[in-house]
Amino acid sequence: MIGYEVLRERFQLDGYVHFDLRAFVPSIADVVERVASIGEDRWSFIVKNRDGEHDLCSSDKVEASRQHAIADRDRELGRFAFSFRWMPDSRENADVEALQAMKQLMASRPVLELLGKVTGSVPLAVSQFYLSWFEHGHFLGTHCDPGQSFGVALSLTKEWDPNHGGLTVVLPDGGKEPAACLVPGLFTLLVFDTSARRIPHFVSAVTAPARRRRITAVARYRA
Repeated sequence: MIGYEVLRERFQLDGYVHFDLRAFVPSIADVVERVASIGEDRWSFIVKNRDGEHDLCSSDKVEASRQHAIADRDRELGRFAFSFRWMPDSRENADVEALQAMKQLMASRPVLELLGKVTGSVPLAVSQFYLSWFEHGHFLGTHCDPGQSFGVALSLTKEWDPNHGGLTVVLPDGGKEPAACLVPGLFTLLVFDTSARRIPHFVSAVTAPARRRRITAVARYRA
């Protein structure tokens, strides 16, 4: 198992680091199974295109498809856009036990202490949390996350084929050649600095067969 010192050195050098969270927090395995059982009707569509940002309920598939097509054209034109499904930590989703269990895990003492050792900051609380679901055609354009302190993306995806896209590609600030290309392996935690450094990154378009999902838990922290 990689030690804290190595992870912190990589984080300070590159502005991001990734590792297997289960090696440090074994209890995560139980929560992942519960996330996989969440019903499809609880996942809404979140789309960003030239007309704005659209959060559409799961039953509004026709409008979601229309907005996705516009976002996809924007992506081809080099404009910032995204299209995927998500489940935010909102009042409407307060009764989704698996969502709340995952948020509590990411805010638990073992995880906060681990993140403190890796980043050198003292995380106080989770400021934003959501689950994302990428399937065929979904993507997230190049962006830098807002400057709060640091953020994490935890892969909850089993046996993902990198030939099906959905890769997190990290770019050097101001550059176009990838600095890293990360396959969404189960329990892989990506930690990235959002306080003082720009870490441009994107999620490549997914080409996986129907019903194959790339699931991720995303959290941002105050420190």
